[in-house]
Amino acid sequence: MTPDTLNKLIHAHADKLLTLILNKAPSGPRTYGFEYEFIPSAPLNLEFMEKLYSFLPECGFSRKNGSFINSSGVYIAFEPGGQIEYHSSPLLPDEHDKLNRILFMIEQTNFNIKQKFGIDYITTGYIPNREDSPLCLTEQRYIELHQRLSESGTRGREMMKGTASIHFHVLIRFAEEIVPLFLNLCAMTKLDDFKMKAKRREIWNNTDPCRCGLPFKGIDKNSSPEQVIREIVRVTVSADLLDEKIPFFKNQETGFDKFLYHLTTIFTNVRLNIKGPTFEIRTTDSTSIIGFKKLWTEFININEQI
Repeated sequence: MTPDTLNKLIHAHADKLLTLILNKAPSGPRTYGFEYEFIPSAPLNLEFMEKLYSFLPECGFSRKNGSFINSSGVYIAFEPGGQIEYHSSPLLPDEHDKLNRILFMIEQTNFNIKQKFGIDYITTGYIPNREDSPLCLTEQRYIELHQRLSESGTRGREMMKGTASIHFHVLIRFAEEIVPLFLNLCAMTKLDDFKMKAKRREIWNNTDPCRCGLPFKGIDKNSSPEQVIREIVRVTVSADLLDEKIPFFKNQETGFDKFLYHLTTIFTNVRLNIKGPTFEIRTTDSTSIIGFKKLWTEFININEQI
């Protein structure tokens, strides 16, 4: 693919992506969300995961599309090392009581799992020596990612199975918010409260250089929404496909649907999540409930200034 052809691909996908974002963006007040990971105190395996899946309905979660969801809209997903990840429903900035109910439910669910199985889900960014522990998920994308990270860096399997993080999301409502929100989150990845701690950062720096870090270039407060989206597309199409050792743009199939799937395999420090649509910051190490509440308040306060 020539540079001119690549540039045309980036612009074409960026135009479609921006249109999709704006079509999906809801009206009304800005909302926030989170993904809160806890890591098991001991390595798990597929046999244990099946037992855990069977137990979650007793904790109020029903299975839906590969995840588990409860009546309040909170859902649980799992990571390759058996990390449990709680996804909040969208929250308004002042919904303190709802947040407290969600956090209590999270604590109670983790307690119930410990009582049932003796597995303690703990809050830490990193537990060493998990790289050779069993892969706890069977989806093809995780199998491909595990293989990819066995070859593309030196510590990718530790990232998959030995780390836990908190992702904070902020809703994109209209085009004019794209630049300030994106720049806000990029700046937050360097703040002491939100950046990766040293041990986890060392792992990420040696995971997969084409899909990690903060590789975005040339974006500042004078940039347009279109420039931000084009830069996200550029980074995405330059990253290798999970199942091939070539960048996306060199693949025979570069259609928009395939691009959208490939976008979900990019784990840069700041990422566009098209489901919201939201921007999410992914650098924060998992921490205690008390620490989480402090970070949540700070995250909202920073972004509410826009």
